[in-house]
Amino acid sequence: MIEKILKARENKQKNLSKFMKNDLVYLILKVNFPGEDKRTTIAHFLINLFRKRIFDAFSVKNNRFFSDYDGFYEIFEINSKNANEIKVASIELEESPLGRFVDIDVYYNSLKSISREELGFENRKCYICNEMAHVCVRNRTHSLKELKEKIEDEVIDYIFEETKNIIKESLELECELNPKFGLVTSNNTGSHSDMNYDLMMRSKEVIAPYIAMMTISGFCNEIDDIFYNIREIGKKAEVSMYKVTGGINTYKGLIFGMGFAAAAIGYLLNKDQVNYHMLKDTIMYLGRNLEDDFSSPLDTFGFLAYKNYGFLGARGEVIRGLPNAFKAIKILDEYECYDNEALTMALIEIIRGLEDTVLLKRSGSLEKYNYYKNLVGSIDNYDITKIEEITEECISENISFGGSADILAISIFIKKMLERLVFYERQ
Repeated sequence: MIEKILKARENKQKNLSKFMKNDLVYLILKVNFPGEDKRTTIAHFLINLFRKRIFDAFSVKNNRFFSDYDGFYEIFEINSKNANEIKVASIELEESPLGRFVDIDVYYNSLKSISREELGFENRKCYICNEMAHVCVRNRTHSLKELKEKIEDEVIDYIFEETKNIIKESLELECELNPKFGLVTSNNTGSHSDMNYDLMMRSKEVIAPYIAMMTISGFCNEIDDIFYNIREIGKKAEVSMYKVTGGINTYKGLIFGMGFAAAAIGYLLNKDQVNYHMLKDTIMYLGRNLEDDFSSPLDTFGFLAYKNYGFLGARGEVIRGLPNAFKAIKILDEYECYDNEALTMALIEIIRGLEDTVLLKRSGSLEKYNYYKNLVGSIDNYDITKIEEITEECISENISFGGSADILAISIFIKKMLERLVFYERQ
């Protein structure tokens, strides 16, 4: 084993030597994963995460990924000649969340890396006991099991916390959008006499941890076990939502749809396969049996919509892989922001395509449903006067596009998850 590791490290220096063709700074990013099997799911997550952080922090001219017996590593050519400045920034990355599980070595005109000590920084400390890392390695202070569990626990905690924060950000962006065709906003209650912004925000706080846990369920389970796990988590989320709202349904449909998206992202993070194509396919697979829910009568409006009009509602959106969420993401990509115009145009695109059972219930008839769906869908540019006029009409007629609002929040969530947790691939 030692011989294989030494050979791998020798090859790493050879690869660096081949890479160093220009008078620029070079980095080697390496995951510090203990044990013989260094090429694990957790190690792959870490190198992908820090690849993104390096691209965000530096002007990367070229990069190449390697995998050998000593684990994963990546070489980066940085468009800079200021090695000390790059080293300081690299140390900051090593001190960022999860940074203690990677090394970022900096080279300039030499195959010897710049050390922390050269710039007046302390040597790195052990991530379990805070002793100097080299002391713990030399003395074998911690067992292999203890080291692996520490890394795995911190990675899972990080994914959970990031997901929870992204859920909250997504719901805030959706709810703060104004005007919004009868939906609750931070300015008014729209056509909802039983809801307001404060209630939506209190709901957000209680449901976010449950949806984040669905991401962890996806990350930690095989695909055929995920559905039943997230369904149970979803039921608990609904109970907590109703408790804080006094029985008002603020986000039941969102818990459902976002839960499937979160679980699919978690599963694909584990498999290192996160891209839009795989995400759609995974959501469809997880939801493949949802129409079976209608095999027996249900005491819900959703069942009546299915029985009378063939509407599958939120279930249908998941069964089809959240197509309207991905259409909205394309629009948000075009705008490259989350401002009112981008979010409004994304919402309008969702309204055009979604079977919105909230709208159907509020409309009272299929004719009126189609009228308001087509009325909003006729907006083909950000005409704020027209948007305000249609919003006023929706409020006066008690019309709301609740299902579409949920999909807008889900589209923001998916986009932000890919931006923050993976090397973001635009559609």
